[in-house]
Amino acid sequence: MREGVGDAGEGRRRGVHRALHRGRVGDGRVSDGEGGIRRAFLSTNARNAVIEDARDASPDEACGLLVGRVEEARVRVLRAVPCTNEAPADRRSTRFTIDPRRVIEEERALRGSGEGIVGFYHSHPAGQPVPSSVDRGYMEFWPEVLWLIVGVGGADGDAALRAWGWDPGAPESPRELPIG
Repeated sequence: MREGVGDAGEGRRRGVHRALHRGRVGDGRVSDGEGGIRRAFLSTNARNAVIEDARDASPDEACGLLVGRVEEARVRVLRAVPCTNEAPADRRSTRFTIDPRRVIEEERALRGSGEGIVGFYHSHPAGQPVPSSVDRGYMEFWPEVLWLIVGVGGADGDAALRAWGWDPGAPESPRELPIG
């Protein structure tokens, strides 16, 4: 299995982890140690892309990158970049993995643009957009970024989107963030 974001052991997350801590992914410091991010703003295009990807991937989990800017205590997501779910085929309905090479490729493409990877998204094809215990582990490991979860349910494909942030100093982490 490839190293990446999502369903991978701690040793397998090193590529993205190193990028995070070299100041690339999440360098806007979504969690700044002083309460972190307080609000997420999603462009209509980003919102629609995340929901469409979740519907298209179902019954597997969709996953991808969130590109935008951090402005004080707000994350402004300008677009979503769908990624292939690299988790083993028999686990894709409840797990996701993003290849770190895809993350690094996107970061390189963004250099000098004033934008960066500000978060990750994934779907819960048969559940609510609430972090699972596995999701909480990823959020704690990467507290610098915004996490979007989209729940896709029912035959009509209704989607519910919620944003989450991790504040290492708060006992109630992760905490839901308002989406504007």
